[in-house]
Amino acid sequence: MSGGFGSTRLSALPGDLGLQIQRDGSFSDLALLSQATSDQLVYARDAKALKRAHGLAQLSVIAAPAIAAEIGSAGLALADDPEEAFYRVHEYLARSSDFYWAEFATEIHPSAQIDPHASVAPKNVRIDAGVVIEPHVTVLERVSIGEGAIIRAGAVLGAEGFEFKARALRQHRSGSQGIADYTGVRPIVHAGSVVIGRRVEIQSNAVIDRALFRRPTRIGDDTKIDNVVHIAHSAEIGQRCLIVAGAIIAGSVSIGDDVWIGPGAIVSNGVRVGDRATIVLGTTVVRDVESDTRVSADLRIFRV
Repeated sequence: MSGGFGSTRLSALPGDLGLQIQRDGSFSDLALLSQATSDQLVYARDAKALKRAHGLAQLSVIAAPAIAAEIGSAGLALADDPEEAFYRVHEYLARSSDFYWAEFATEIHPSAQIDPHASVAPKNVRIDAGVVIEPHVTVLERVSIGEGAIIRAGAVLGAEGFEFKARALRQHRSGSQGIADYTGVRPIVHAGSVVIGRRVEIQSNAVIDRALFRRPTRIGDDTKIDNVVHIAHSAEIGQRCLIVAGAIIAGSVSIGDDVWIGPGAIVSNGVRVGDRATIVLGTTVVRDVESDTRVSADLRIFRV
């Protein structure tokens, strides 16, 4: 359940978004340059940023004019402030098109057990067979819950993620719908979704944020998430993982299968954790963790 509906092109964007299209290109999602794979729209402020790109020719890029010659054959749009332009495109697509999502009435399987004191959004939610939702759970829009999952009391699924840009922005209007003028700290709309796999258990007061772009925040089959765990936007967690109380999984983290993350551990933004890795309680992880390794709080790495 990603809400994706094909691709669009730079040339299809409204002219008043402030882009100068140099070379048309298609894209089916947006991404930060360091996390992009292919068929995505990214932005680059300078030549240093381009070094973080993988397969630049497969992307469409919003870039500063000074680095236009370094973009190669990728789709190219120029903007004096590429980051601002990128998020204007994102906001336009999120608010004025079905690029990210097409709405539907919430679908709940007849065998699902939902406590009357739980709150489920009336649209854009799918709840499969055998799901159990306990009291005071909040299921917001753009959430899919797989067969046999259990959501314990007080958990929140589909929360708005934490993404803000502290940059003065000019008033901008696209068609009949205005895009707000934020002169201080600008919130970035989260247009993606949350996908909860089969037989997942999410325990009390855990919070799972909605994705920023199309790629969903995803919890794999048979993974168990303890009390008061926070999983940020666009994180992807594999199958059969155990994430223990108080752990924090930051945005765009990728965790493999059969991973143990101990109490109070923190996994930093964009980090990749390989299959069968162990993160010891209280550990802060700021770089990638290979498969079959154990990382302790003093960052020593042990082969399992």
